[in-house]
Amino acid sequence: MTAMIQARCETVRPEAGNVKVFTLRVQSKHFDFLSALRAGKHVALSYPDTGGTIQQRMYSITRVADPDLIEIAVKGSGRNSVSDHLHATLREGMSVPLQYVAGEISVDSIVGYERIAMIAGGIGITLPIALLRELAARAQDGLPVPQVHLLLSIARIADIPFLHELLQLDLTSSWFTLTVFVTQEKIRESAHFKVGRPSFENMEQLKDPQAVVICGSHGFAQALREYTKQAHPISHMLIEAFSPPASSAAEIQPAAGSAPLQINVRSTGQTLSPEPGSSLLEMLEAADVPIRSQCRSGICGACRVQISEGEYRSEPDFCLSDQDKAQGHALACCTFPLSGAMNVDIGTTS
Repeated sequence: MTAMIQARCETVRPEAGNVKVFTLRVQSKHFDFLSALRAGKHVALSYPDTGGTIQQRMYSITRVADPDLIEIAVKGSGRNSVSDHLHATLREGMSVPLQYVAGEISVDSIVGYERIAMIAGGIGITLPIALLRELAARAQDGLPVPQVHLLLSIARIADIPFLHELLQLDLTSSWFTLTVFVTQEKIRESAHFKVGRPSFENMEQLKDPQAVVICGSHGFAQALREYTKQAHPISHMLIEAFSPPASSAAEIQPAAGSAPLQINVRSTGQTLSPEPGSSLLEMLEAADVPIRSQCRSGICGACRVQISEGEYRSEPDFCLSDQDKAQGHALACCTFPLSGAMNVDIGTTS
């Protein structure tokens, strides 16, 4: 669904770590849209950045209080982003346009397991807090819930959103354990707080989780996915990343003497001559080439394309198989063109 649906901002409250929590009431009775609103999924907002450019950004739904009332938690970036403009301008009583609901992770994804690990980096806590709230509600109703161990990586203790709620759940429930890893602050270690980042050894110490939920930046999610594959190879992994993949400037520059980059888009007949330095998805969007995209971080597969010829660098994604890649399939958000003629086929993707 792509039609705009307005939502009224009911409340705004600050959280730790430069996070604001917005409660939004959907001003529509559209059944498909309302039925898709589930804690743990994410909703697409259409909103300008601080420079006035309208952009689409995805935010995790951290709570569904009523069928038409949702909560999102937004961290300011300090980079003139949509999130910064939401912080500065969205107030109670104002409206914000919503486009669609996406994502595959909700409480239904995990209730069938007995042991679950959740691993979050920074504002990646929005996915675990959404799932934990749903599990807590089930436990209060006397329904079975899995044993959950959350490993949270954060720069400083003062930056932890929802810390009081997390500690209270740990101290009052028999099924939830919290371990916080503090990366940029000297602390005295305790049962709940450790120094450094989650490591392979920490993953090994988990009690054979049947499923592992990972949410953080692309690099964080990729590193913890590799740790999980080594320590618990049969665990089912549920992954979200909230930042796009990125290569260093040196990695996305063509070698001296390379042929100029030329992208031939078969579906539209367009020929593009962009400068290397950004992802294929960004290049196509800048040229107004129609291409689907949602997560922009290599998870949903919406920007799947097929590539032949040309030189490009691929960053790790979370959804293509080795067979897919051998057949020339790629995700535009994880592909960084370098040089030469590149044929891109969008029309055969779904």
